[in-house]
Amino acid sequence: MLFPQDCRQPFNGGSFFDHEGLPYCETHYHAKRGSLCYGCHKPITGRCVTAMFRKYHPEHFTCSFCLRQLNKGTFKEQNDKPYCHNCFEKLFG
Repeated sequence: MLFPQDCRQPFNGGSFFDHEGLPYCETHYHAKRGSLCYGCHKPITGRCVTAMFRKYHPEHFTCSFCLRQLNKGTFKEQNDKPYCHNCFEKLFG
């Protein structure tokens, strides 16, 4: 029986992800590759937003105050958190 490199739990259905010749579960495979969403901590397999040196599912890249979805390049950053322009002005303007 194969076990993932990091979590040591048996593979569901016997399938696994190979990274550098070692078997990983899906979550740890994406963690090794840097493709886990910073917002939900789940694997990103489709579209991705990269901002503030982090990766997000587009729907999880949100304003830290009003929680509206942000677009890359249309946000302000304060204390390592993203904000929409309106909330940034209200809070820090």
